[in-house]
Amino acid sequence: MSARPLVALAASAESVDGVPHTAVREVYVRALERVSGCAVAVVGGPAPGLVDVLDRFDGVVFGGHQIDVAPPRYGGWPRLAPGDPDRDELALRVLPAALRAGLPVLGICRGLQELNVALGGTLRDLPDGSHREDVSQPRDRQYRPAHDVHLPEGGVLRQLLGYAKVPVNSLHHQAIDRVAPDLRVEAVADDGVIEAGSAGDGFCLAVQWHPEWYAETDPVSTAIFHAFGVAARLAARQDFPLPRPMSSIGMNS
Repeated sequence: MSARPLVALAASAESVDGVPHTAVREVYVRALERVSGCAVAVVGGPAPGLVDVLDRFDGVVFGGHQIDVAPPRYGGWPRLAPGDPDRDELALRVLPAALRAGLPVLGICRGLQELNVALGGTLRDLPDGSHREDVSQPRDRQYRPAHDVHLPEGGVLRQLLGYAKVPVNSLHHQAIDRVAPDLRVEAVADDGVIEAGSAGDGFCLAVQWHPEWYAETDPVSTAIFHAFGVAARLAARQDFPLPRPMSSIGMNS
């Protein structure tokens, strides 16, 4: 068995010079390798392929992307904006399967929104200018802390970080609307926007902000990636089972 746990990093569809690509931002790979201590397999395309081989992985990661979850996936009206149906399908099938099997899960930005939708929740658009980055600033500055989030007592993040309030960056135009029945709220901004959630009995944590950008230098970000790495290493030491039949953890269809 490899000394490093193997985790699946969900990719998104992108077009470069008119040619379809399956892509992830390199900063996610770097954070998972250097801070979590994991080996990373980039996974995209139709969902059944990953669902069928979940037992080969020690964790799954769903990062951010500019393309939103398609509103019909959570009962909203269709939009003319570009979509990524393969990524939607990947998240909505793999996340519940990973939870049923107890596989460690880390979600970032869109990953939190995907987790909420996969478990039966909905999303909403935020007012213009709310929780958005200042695009006039250099990219590194856009990912610096922008506001505080409050961590409920007894939650996973509160126990992990040891603080009731921490500063985070803010680069999103959507947020959770109706919280899924099986999602526990882990962080809330001053304006009520839900900024993190957890689910299941094992390690499953998703945050609305972007800890990957400064994962090696920001204490909050480092703690999140380190905790995921610990959970993945524990999973790697076990004979990980195939996903069990549908349990109390639901799946949005």
